[in-house]
Amino acid sequence: MNSSGQSIASPLVRGVLAAVITLGTAVALTVIPALAAQVAGTRSSATALDAILIGLNVLVLGHGGGITLSTGVIDGTVTLTPLGLMALLMLVCAIAMRRVGHVLELVDVETGLRPRALGDAGSALGSYTVVYAIGVGVLAALGRSGDASPMIVPAVISGALVALVGGLTGVLWSLARRPTATHPGVRVLDLLPMPFDAVARAVLLAMTGLVGVGALAATGQLLFGIRSAGALFDELGPGIVGGIVLVLLQLALLPLLMVWALVILLGGTVTMGTGTAYSLAGVESGVMPALPMLAALPQPGEAPGWAVLLMALPLIPLVLGAVRLVRDTRHLQRRDRVIAWVAYPLVTTVAVLLLAGLATGGIGDGRLLHLGPRMGTLLLPLLLLTVGATAAVLAIMATPLIPWVRASVASLRERVETAEQKERAEKGATAEQDSVQTQGATADAETGEDVETVGDTGTVEAEETVEVAETGASTDEAPEQPVEIPEDEVSRPADR
Repeated sequence: MNSSGQSIASPLVRGVLAAVITLGTAVALTVIPALAAQVAGTRSSATALDAILIGLNVLVLGHGGGITLSTGVIDGTVTLTPLGLMALLMLVCAIAMRRVGHVLELVDVETGLRPRALGDAGSALGSYTVVYAIGVGVLAALGRSGDASPMIVPAVISGALVALVGGLTGVLWSLARRPTATHPGVRVLDLLPMPFDAVARAVLLAMTGLVGVGALAATGQLLFGIRSAGALFDELGPGIVGGIVLVLLQLALLPLLMVWALVILLGGTVTMGTGTAYSLAGVESGVMPALPMLAALPQPGEAPGWAVLLMALPLIPLVLGAVRLVRDTRHLQRRDRVIAWVAYPLVTTVAVLLLAGLATGGIGDGRLLHLGPRMGTLLLPLLLLTVGATAAVLAIMATPLIPWVRASVASLRERVETAEQKERAEKGATAEQDSVQTQGATADAETGEDVETVGDTGTVEAEETVEVAETGASTDEAPEQPVEIPEDEVSRPADR
Protein backbone atom coordinates (compact mmCIF):
# COMPACT_ATOMS: atom_id res chain seq x y z
CA MET A 1 0.00 0.00 0.00
CA ASN A 2 2.75 2.35 0.95
CA SER A 3 4.70 1.40 -2.15
CA SER A 4 1.68 2.02 -4.35
CA GLY A 5 1.02 5.40 -2.80
CA GLN A 6 4.65 6.36 -3.16
CA SER A 7 4.66 5.32 -6.83
CA ILE A 8 1.57 7.44 -7.50
CA ALA A 9 2.62 10.46 -5.45
CA SER A 10 6.18 10.66 -6.64
CA PRO A 11 5.50 11.85 -10.23
CA LEU A 12 2.77 14.23 -9.06
CA VAL A 13 4.92 15.74 -6.33
CA ARG A 14 7.89 16.09 -8.60
CA GLY A 15 5.73 17.87 -11.17
CA VAL A 16 4.42 20.28 -8.53
CA LEU A 17 7.90 21.04 -7.21
CA ALA A 18 9.20 21.59 -10.74
CA ALA A 19 6.35 24.02 -11.45
CA VAL A 20 7.08 26.05 -8.30
CA ILE A 21 10.77 26.27 -9.14
CA THR A 22 9.99 27.29 -12.72
CA LEU A 23 7.63 30.04 -11.54
CA GLY A 24 10.31 31.42 -9.23
CA THR A 25 12.80 31.46 -12.09
CA ALA A 26 10.31 33.20 -14.38
CA VAL A 27 9.60 35.90 -11.80
CA ALA A 28 13.31 36.50 -11.36
CA LEU A 29 13.78 36.85 -15.13
CA THR A 30 11.31 39.74 -15.30
CA VAL A 31 11.32 41.41 -11.89
CA ILE A 32 15.08 41.76 -11.46
CA PRO A 33 15.57 43.79 -14.69
CA ALA A 34 12.58 45.96 -13.72
CA LEU A 35 14.12 46.68 -10.32
CA ALA A 36 17.44 47.46 -11.98
CA ALA A 37 15.74 49.92 -14.32
CA GLN A 38 13.97 51.55 -11.37
CA VAL A 39 17.23 51.99 -9.49
CA ALA A 40 18.98 53.42 -12.55
CA GLY A 41 16.13 55.75 -13.49
CA THR A 42 17.14 58.95 -11.71
CA ARG A 43 14.39 60.94 -13.42
CA SER A 44 11.70 58.37 -12.59
CA SER A 45 9.35 58.62 -9.62
CA ALA A 46 8.53 54.89 -9.66
CA THR A 47 9.07 52.91 -6.49
CA ALA A 48 10.39 49.39 -6.04
CA LEU A 49 6.81 48.15 -5.75
CA ASP A 50 5.99 49.74 -9.08
CA ALA A 51 9.00 47.99 -10.60
CA ILE A 52 7.82 44.64 -9.23
CA LEU A 53 4.33 45.21 -10.64
CA ILE A 54 5.80 46.13 -14.01
CA GLY A 55 7.87 42.94 -13.94
CA LEU A 56 4.77 40.84 -13.23
CA ASN A 57 2.91 42.51 -16.09
CA VAL A 58 5.80 41.78 -18.43
CA LEU A 59 5.73 38.17 -17.22
CA VAL A 60 2.06 37.91 -18.18
CA LEU A 61 2.83 39.35 -21.62
CA GLY A 62 5.71 36.91 -22.01
CA HIS A 63 3.30 34.00 -21.61
CA GLY A 64 1.06 35.37 -24.35
CA GLY A 65 -1.50 37.03 -22.11
CA GLY A 66 -2.77 40.60 -22.17
CA ILE A 67 -2.87 43.62 -19.90
CA THR A 68 -5.07 46.69 -19.85
CA LEU A 69 -3.29 50.04 -19.52
CA SER A 70 -4.68 53.42 -18.57
CA THR A 71 -1.59 55.57 -18.24
CA GLY A 72 -2.70 58.52 -20.33
CA VAL A 73 0.09 57.83 -22.81
CA ILE A 74 -1.10 54.34 -23.71
CA ASP A 75 -4.74 53.50 -23.10
CA GLY A 76 -6.23 50.16 -24.01
CA THR A 77 -5.20 46.53 -24.17
CA VAL A 78 -1.66 45.36 -24.83
CA THR A 79 -1.54 41.94 -26.50
CA LEU A 80 1.81 42.02 -28.29
CA THR A 81 3.84 39.05 -27.05
CA PRO A 82 7.62 39.38 -26.71
CA LEU A 83 8.53 36.12 -28.43
CA GLY A 84 12.05 36.18 -27.05
CA LEU A 85 10.75 36.10 -23.48
CA MET A 86 8.23 33.40 -24.38
CA ALA A 87 10.98 31.25 -25.89
CA LEU A 88 13.07 31.74 -22.75
CA LEU A 89 10.17 30.73 -20.50
CA MET A 90 9.54 27.61 -22.60
CA LEU A 91 13.21 26.74 -22.32
CA VAL A 92 13.03 27.03 -18.52
CA CYS A 93 9.98 24.75 -18.49
CA ALA A 94 11.72 22.23 -20.74
CA ILE A 95 14.81 22.12 -18.54
CA ALA A 96 12.69 21.63 -15.41
CA MET A 97 10.69 18.73 -16.87
CA ARG A 98 13.82 17.18 -18.35
CA ARG A 99 15.20 16.91 -14.83
CA VAL A 100 11.93 15.32 -13.70
CA GLY A 101 12.16 12.80 -16.53
CA HIS A 102 15.69 11.87 -15.55
CA VAL A 103 14.70 11.47 -11.89
CA LEU A 104 11.76 9.25 -12.83
CA GLU A 105 14.10 7.11 -14.98
CA LEU A 106 11.62 6.74 -17.80
CA VAL A 107 14.10 4.92 -20.03
CA ASP A 108 16.07 1.82 -19.14
CA VAL A 109 19.37 1.52 -20.95
CA GLU A 110 18.84 -2.14 -21.82
CA THR A 111 15.07 -2.54 -22.19
CA GLY A 112 13.99 0.94 -23.35
CA LEU A 113 10.88 2.48 -21.79
CA ARG A 114 10.27 0.96 -18.39
CA PRO A 115 6.80 -0.20 -17.36
CA ARG A 116 4.40 2.65 -16.51
CA ALA A 117 6.91 5.17 -17.85
CA LEU A 118 4.33 6.96 -19.98
CA GLY A 119 1.86 7.05 -17.09
CA ASP A 120 4.39 8.55 -14.71
CA ALA A 121 5.48 11.08 -17.31
CA GLY A 122 1.86 12.06 -17.96
CA SER A 123 1.16 12.46 -14.25
CA ALA A 124 4.21 14.64 -13.74
CA LEU A 125 3.45 16.76 -16.81
CA GLY A 126 -0.21 17.14 -15.82
CA SER A 127 0.54 18.31 -12.30
CA TYR A 128 3.27 20.58 -13.61
CA THR A 129 0.93 22.23 -16.14
CA VAL A 130 -1.92 22.73 -13.68
CA VAL A 131 0.23 24.21 -10.92
CA TYR A 132 2.13 26.41 -13.35
CA ALA A 133 -1.06 27.78 -14.94
CA ILE A 134 -2.58 28.52 -11.54
CA GLY A 135 0.63 30.22 -10.48
CA VAL A 136 0.63 32.45 -13.56
CA GLY A 137 -2.98 33.40 -12.80
CA VAL A 138 -2.05 34.28 -9.22
CA LEU A 139 0.89 36.40 -10.41
CA ALA A 140 -1.42 38.17 -12.86
CA ALA A 141 -3.81 38.99 -10.03
CA LEU A 142 -0.93 40.24 -7.88
CA GLY A 143 0.28 42.45 -10.71
CA ARG A 144 -2.84 44.61 -10.81
CA SER A 145 -2.48 48.32 -10.12
CA GLY A 146 -4.19 51.56 -10.93
CA ASP A 147 -2.43 51.90 -14.29
CA ALA A 148 -2.17 48.26 -15.39
CA SER A 149 -4.49 45.32 -14.98
CA PRO A 150 -3.44 41.91 -16.35
CA MET A 151 -6.28 39.79 -17.71
CA ILE A 152 -6.40 36.74 -15.47
CA VAL A 153 -8.23 34.18 -17.62
CA PRO A 154 -6.02 34.70 -20.71
CA ALA A 155 -3.02 34.58 -18.38
CA VAL A 156 -4.07 31.18 -17.01
CA ILE A 157 -4.73 29.76 -20.48
CA SER A 158 -1.49 31.09 -21.95
CA GLY A 159 0.46 29.90 -18.91
CA ALA A 160 -0.99 26.41 -19.31
CA LEU A 161 -0.01 26.33 -22.98
CA VAL A 162 3.54 27.45 -22.25
CA ALA A 163 3.89 24.88 -19.48
CA LEU A 164 2.40 22.11 -21.61
CA VAL A 165 4.53 22.77 -24.69
CA GLY A 166 7.72 23.43 -22.74
CA GLY A 167 7.13 20.56 -20.31
CA LEU A 168 6.34 18.07 -23.08
CA THR A 169 9.50 19.12 -24.86
CA GLY A 170 11.46 18.51 -21.67
CA VAL A 171 9.94 15.05 -21.15
CA LEU A 172 10.76 14.03 -24.71
CA TRP A 173 14.20 15.51 -24.25
CA SER A 174 14.74 13.29 -21.20
CA LEU A 175 14.02 10.18 -23.30
CA ALA A 176 16.95 10.83 -25.62
CA ARG A 177 20.06 8.74 -25.07
CA ARG A 178 23.41 8.94 -26.77
CA PRO A 179 24.73 5.73 -28.31
CA THR A 180 27.40 3.84 -26.42
CA ALA A 181 29.69 0.95 -27.27
CA THR A 182 27.18 -1.57 -25.91
CA HIS A 183 23.78 0.12 -26.36
CA PRO A 184 22.26 2.01 -29.27
CA GLY A 185 21.14 5.59 -28.86
CA VAL A 186 17.55 6.75 -28.53
CA ARG A 187 16.23 9.56 -30.70
CA VAL A 188 13.09 11.36 -29.66
CA LEU A 189 11.57 11.62 -33.14
CA ASP A 190 12.21 7.92 -33.75
CA LEU A 191 9.66 7.18 -31.03
CA LEU A 192 6.88 8.44 -33.31
CA PRO A 193 5.15 5.93 -35.62
CA MET A 194 5.93 5.88 -39.31
CA PRO A 195 5.51 7.97 -41.40
CA PHE A 196 4.92 10.74 -38.86
CA ASP A 197 8.49 10.58 -37.60
CA ALA A 198 9.69 11.41 -41.11
CA VAL A 199 7.15 14.24 -41.34
CA ALA A 200 8.30 15.61 -37.98
CA ARG A 201 11.94 15.58 -39.06
CA ALA A 202 11.15 17.27 -42.36
CA VAL A 203 8.96 19.94 -40.73
CA LEU A 204 11.57 20.56 -38.04
CA LEU A 205 14.25 21.00 -40.69
CA ALA A 206 12.07 23.35 -42.73
CA MET A 207 10.99 25.44 -39.73
CA THR A 208 14.56 25.72 -38.47
CA GLY A 209 15.64 26.93 -41.88
CA LEU A 210 12.75 29.40 -42.12
CA VAL A 211 13.51 30.87 -38.70
CA GLY A 212 17.16 31.11 -39.73
CA VAL A 213 16.20 32.96 -42.91
CA GLY A 214 14.08 35.41 -40.90
CA ALA A 215 16.89 35.92 -38.39
CA LEU A 216 19.38 36.52 -41.18
CA ALA A 217 17.12 39.06 -42.86
CA ALA A 218 16.34 40.92 -39.61
CA THR A 219 19.97 40.98 -38.53
CA GLY A 220 21.07 42.23 -41.92
CA GLN A 221 18.52 45.06 -41.83
CA LEU A 222 19.55 46.06 -38.30
CA LEU A 223 23.20 46.14 -39.32
CA PHE A 224 22.31 48.19 -42.38
CA GLY A 225 20.48 50.78 -40.24
CA ILE A 226 22.73 50.64 -37.19
CA ARG A 227 23.65 54.32 -37.52
CA SER A 228 20.04 55.45 -37.18
CA ALA A 229 19.51 53.10 -34.23
CA GLY A 230 22.68 54.35 -32.53
CA ALA A 231 21.64 57.97 -33.01
CA LEU A 232 18.27 57.32 -31.35
CA PHE A 233 19.95 55.41 -28.51
CA ASP A 234 22.27 58.35 -27.83
CA GLU A 235 19.32 60.73 -27.96
CA LEU A 236 17.46 58.72 -25.32
CA GLY A 237 20.50 58.66 -23.00
CA PRO A 238 19.38 55.75 -20.80
CA GLY A 239 22.66 55.44 -18.89
CA ILE A 240 24.52 52.23 -18.09
CA VAL A 241 21.88 50.26 -16.20
CA GLY A 242 19.04 51.73 -18.23
CA GLY A 243 20.94 50.92 -21.39
CA ILE A 244 21.30 47.31 -20.28
CA VAL A 245 17.58 47.10 -19.59
CA LEU A 246 16.82 48.70 -22.98
CA VAL A 247 19.08 46.20 -24.70
CA LEU A 248 17.37 43.31 -22.90
CA LEU A 249 13.98 44.68 -23.95
CA GLN A 250 15.09 44.84 -27.57
CA LEU A 251 16.51 41.32 -27.37
CA ALA A 252 13.11 40.15 -26.14
CA LEU A 253 11.48 41.87 -29.11
CA LEU A 254 14.10 40.76 -31.65
CA PRO A 255 12.35 37.43 -32.41
CA LEU A 256 9.29 39.50 -33.34
CA LEU A 257 11.32 41.28 -36.01
CA MET A 258 12.66 37.93 -37.20
CA VAL A 259 9.17 36.53 -37.65
CA TRP A 260 8.02 39.74 -39.34
CA ALA A 261 10.97 39.56 -41.72
CA LEU A 262 10.11 35.94 -42.50
CA VAL A 263 6.50 36.88 -43.22
CA ILE A 264 7.66 39.59 -45.62
CA LEU A 265 10.00 37.18 -47.42
CA LEU A 266 7.14 34.69 -47.73
CA GLY A 267 5.12 37.30 -49.61
CA GLY A 268 2.98 38.64 -46.77
CA THR A 269 2.50 42.14 -45.38
CA VAL A 270 3.43 43.36 -41.90
CA THR A 271 1.71 46.28 -40.18
CA MET A 272 3.51 48.38 -37.59
CA GLY A 273 0.70 50.74 -36.82
CA THR A 274 -2.16 52.43 -38.58
CA GLY A 275 -1.28 53.42 -42.14
CA THR A 276 1.93 51.38 -42.25
CA ALA A 277 2.74 48.38 -44.41
CA TYR A 278 5.99 46.52 -45.00
CA SER A 279 6.14 44.08 -47.90
CA LEU A 280 8.27 43.13 -50.88
CA ALA A 281 6.34 45.69 -52.90
CA GLY A 282 7.49 48.61 -50.76
CA VAL A 283 7.21 50.40 -47.43
CA GLU A 284 4.48 52.69 -46.15
CA SER A 285 5.62 53.96 -42.78
CA GLY A 286 4.53 56.51 -40.24
CA VAL A 287 5.42 57.60 -36.71
CA MET A 288 7.05 54.72 -34.82
CA PRO A 289 7.70 54.23 -31.08
CA ALA A 290 11.03 55.60 -29.83
CA LEU A 291 12.77 52.23 -29.82
CA PRO A 292 16.29 52.21 -31.30
CA MET A 293 15.85 48.95 -33.20
CA LEU A 294 12.78 50.33 -34.99
CA ALA A 295 14.85 53.23 -36.31
CA ALA A 296 16.83 50.72 -38.39
CA LEU A 297 13.79 49.63 -40.40
CA PRO A 298 13.60 50.47 -44.13
CA GLN A 299 12.54 53.95 -45.12
CA PRO A 300 9.24 54.56 -46.95
CA GLY A 301 9.23 54.01 -50.70
CA GLU A 302 8.71 51.44 -53.41
CA ALA A 303 10.91 48.36 -53.46
CA PRO A 304 12.96 47.53 -56.56
CA GLY A 305 11.56 45.02 -59.00
CA TRP A 306 14.09 42.35 -58.08
CA ALA A 307 12.83 42.31 -54.48
CA VAL A 308 10.33 39.60 -55.46
CA LEU A 309 13.29 37.27 -56.04
CA LEU A 310 13.91 37.34 -52.28
CA MET A 311 11.07 34.81 -51.97
CA ALA A 312 13.63 32.24 -53.11
CA LEU A 313 15.32 32.50 -49.69
CA PRO A 314 12.50 30.82 -47.69
CA LEU A 315 11.97 28.44 -50.60
CA ILE A 316 15.37 26.84 -49.93
CA PRO A 317 14.53 25.34 -46.48
CA LEU A 318 11.13 24.22 -47.77
CA VAL A 319 12.84 22.31 -50.58
CA LEU A 320 15.40 20.83 -48.18
CA GLY A 321 12.63 19.60 -45.90
CA ALA A 322 10.80 18.00 -48.83
CA VAL A 323 14.01 16.31 -49.99
CA ARG A 324 14.57 14.92 -46.49
CA LEU A 325 10.98 13.66 -46.42
CA VAL A 326 11.27 11.85 -49.76
CA ARG A 327 14.52 10.18 -48.73
CA ASP A 328 13.16 9.08 -45.33
CA THR A 329 9.96 7.62 -46.82
CA ARG A 330 11.47 5.96 -49.88
CA HIS A 331 11.31 2.48 -48.32
CA LEU A 332 7.69 2.82 -47.11
CA GLN A 333 4.54 1.62 -48.78
CA ARG A 334 2.73 3.89 -51.20
CA ARG A 335 -0.06 4.67 -48.73
CA ASP A 336 2.36 5.85 -46.04
CA ARG A 337 4.35 7.86 -48.56
CA VAL A 338 1.23 9.64 -49.81
CA ILE A 339 0.22 10.45 -46.23
CA ALA A 340 3.66 11.92 -45.57
CA TRP A 341 3.67 13.90 -48.83
CA VAL A 342 0.29 15.45 -48.00
CA ALA A 343 1.06 16.04 -44.32
CA TYR A 344 4.37 17.86 -44.86
CA PRO A 345 3.08 21.01 -46.64
CA LEU A 346 -0.02 21.17 -44.45
CA VAL A 347 1.86 20.86 -41.16
CA THR A 348 4.50 23.33 -42.30
CA THR A 349 1.84 25.83 -43.35
CA VAL A 350 0.03 25.50 -40.02
CA ALA A 351 3.29 25.88 -38.09
CA VAL A 352 4.21 29.07 -39.97
CA LEU A 353 0.72 30.49 -39.47
CA LEU A 354 0.89 29.74 -35.73
CA LEU A 355 4.26 31.43 -35.51
CA ALA A 356 2.96 34.45 -37.40
CA GLY A 357 -0.12 34.53 -35.18
CA LEU A 358 2.04 34.63 -32.06
CA ALA A 359 3.84 37.63 -33.56
CA THR A 360 0.57 39.54 -33.98
CA GLY A 361 -0.86 41.88 -31.37
CA GLY A 362 -1.40 45.48 -30.43
CA ILE A 363 -0.44 48.20 -27.98
CA GLY A 364 -3.36 50.32 -26.79
CA ASP A 365 -6.24 51.68 -28.83
CA GLY A 366 -4.30 54.24 -30.86
CA ARG A 367 -2.05 53.97 -33.89
CA LEU A 368 -0.43 50.78 -32.56
CA LEU A 369 -3.70 48.88 -32.31
CA HIS A 370 -2.63 46.43 -35.03
CA LEU A 371 0.94 45.19 -35.07
CA GLY A 372 2.37 42.24 -36.92
CA PRO A 373 1.51 40.18 -39.98
CA ARG A 374 -1.71 40.50 -41.91
CA MET A 375 -2.71 36.86 -41.97
CA GLY A 376 -4.89 37.25 -45.06
CA THR A 377 -1.93 38.37 -47.14
CA LEU A 378 0.25 35.49 -45.95
CA LEU A 379 -1.95 32.44 -46.49
CA LEU A 380 -1.99 32.26 -50.30
CA PRO A 381 1.73 32.82 -51.00
CA LEU A 382 2.62 30.48 -48.13
CA LEU A 383 0.47 27.71 -49.61
CA LEU A 384 1.96 28.29 -53.04
CA LEU A 385 5.50 28.02 -51.68
CA THR A 386 4.96 24.96 -49.48
CA VAL A 387 2.83 23.01 -51.94
CA GLY A 388 4.92 24.11 -54.90
CA ALA A 389 8.21 23.15 -53.26
CA THR A 390 6.83 19.75 -52.23
CA ALA A 391 5.34 19.09 -55.66
CA ALA A 392 8.56 20.06 -57.43
CA VAL A 393 10.66 17.77 -55.24
CA LEU A 394 8.19 14.91 -55.67
CA ALA A 395 8.15 15.39 -59.43
CA ILE A 396 11.91 15.13 -59.51
CA MET A 397 12.65 12.50 -56.85
CA ALA A 398 9.48 10.41 -56.42
CA THR A 399 8.48 9.95 -60.08
CA PRO A 400 10.21 8.40 -63.11
CA LEU A 401 11.02 11.91 -64.29
CA ILE A 402 14.74 11.75 -63.53
CA PRO A 403 15.22 8.25 -65.06
CA TRP A 404 13.18 9.36 -68.06
CA VAL A 405 15.25 12.52 -68.43
CA ARG A 406 18.46 10.54 -68.05
CA ALA A 407 17.28 7.97 -70.59
CA SER A 408 16.21 10.74 -72.96
CA VAL A 409 19.53 12.49 -72.58
CA ALA A 410 21.40 9.23 -73.11
CA SER A 411 19.28 8.41 -76.16
CA LEU A 412 19.78 11.90 -77.53
CA ARG A 413 23.50 11.65 -76.91
CA GLU A 414 23.59 8.26 -78.63
CA ARG A 415 21.69 9.63 -81.62
CA VAL A 416 23.99 12.61 -81.79
CA GLU A 417 27.06 10.38 -81.62
CA THR A 418 25.60 8.08 -84.28
CA ALA A 419 24.83 11.04 -86.50
CA GLU A 420 28.32 12.41 -85.95
CA GLN A 421 29.88 9.05 -86.78
CA LYS A 422 27.72 8.77 -89.89
CA GLU A 423 28.62 12.28 -90.89
CA ARG A 424 32.30 11.56 -90.32
CA ALA A 425 31.99 8.37 -92.37
CA GLU A 426 30.26 10.23 -95.18
CA LYS A 427 32.87 12.94 -95.05
CA GLY A 428 35.60 10.27 -95.16
CA ALA A 429 33.99 8.55 -98.14
CA THR A 430 33.53 11.86 -99.91
CA ALA A 431 37.10 12.83 -99.17
CA GLU A 432 38.34 9.45 -100.45
CA GLN A 433 36.23 9.77 -103.58
CA ASP A 434 37.50 13.28 -104.13
CA SER A 435 41.04 12.02 -103.62
CA VAL A 436 40.52 9.25 -106.18
CA GLN A 437 39.01 11.70 -108.63
CA THR A 438 41.86 14.10 -108.00
CA GLN A 439 44.42 11.35 -108.57
CA GLY A 440 42.60 10.26 -111.74
CA ALA A 441 42.48 13.79 -113.02
CA THR A 442 46.16 14.18 -112.26
CA ALA A 443 46.97 10.94 -114.08
CA ASP A 444 44.84 12.01 -117.05
CA ALA A 445 46.55 15.33 -117.09
CA GLU A 446 49.98 13.70 -117.03
CA THR A 447 48.96 11.26 -119.79
CA GLY A 448 47.67 14.14 -121.88
CA GLU A 449 50.94 15.97 -121.50
CA ASP A 450 52.89 12.85 -122.61
CA VAL A 451 50.64 12.39 -125.59
CA GLU A 452 50.98 16.02 -126.45
CA THR A 453 54.79 15.72 -126.20
CA VAL A 454 54.83 12.64 -128.39
CA GLY A 455 52.52 14.35 -130.81
CA ASP A 456 54.79 17.34 -130.96
CA THR A 457 57.82 15.09 -131.59
CA GLY A 458 56.01 13.25 -134.36
CA THR A 459 54.98 16.49 -135.85
CA VAL A 460 58.56 17.71 -135.86
CA GLU A 461 59.78 14.45 -137.39
CA ALA A 462 57.00 14.56 -139.92
CA GLU A 463 57.87 18.08 -140.77
CA GLU A 464 61.54 17.09 -141.16
CA THR A 465 60.52 14.14 -143.35
CA VAL A 466 58.36 16.39 -145.39
CA GLU A 467 61.21 18.82 -145.75
CA VAL A 468 63.59 16.03 -146.79
CA ALA A 469 61.01 14.73 -149.19
CA GLU A 470 60.47 18.15 -150.58
CA THR A 471 64.24 18.57 -150.90
CA GLY A 472 64.55 15.24 -152.74
CA ALA A 473 61.68 16.12 -154.94
CA SER A 474 63.21 19.40 -155.83
CA THR A 475 66.51 17.63 -156.59
CA ASP A 476 64.83 15.15 -158.90
CA GLU A 477 62.90 17.75 -160.69
CA ALA A 478 66.02 19.95 -161.41
CA PRO A 479 67.72 19.11 -164.90
CA GLU A 480 71.25 17.82 -164.82
CA GLN A 481 73.83 20.29 -166.18
CA PRO A 482 76.79 19.06 -168.33
CA VAL A 483 80.21 19.15 -166.65
CA GLU A 484 82.81 20.92 -168.51
CA ILE A 485 86.38 19.55 -168.22
CA PRO A 486 89.22 21.80 -169.18
CA GLU A 487 91.31 20.66 -171.96
CA ASP A 488 94.51 21.17 -170.12
CA GLU A 489 93.53 18.66 -167.38
CA VAL A 490 92.71 16.04 -170.01
CA SER A 491 95.93 16.29 -171.95
CA ARG A 492 98.31 16.79 -169.02
CA PRO A 493 99.03 13.05 -168.17
CA ALA A 494 100.27 12.44 -171.60
CA ASP A 495 102.89 14.95 -171.24
CA ARG A 496 104.15 13.23 -168.14
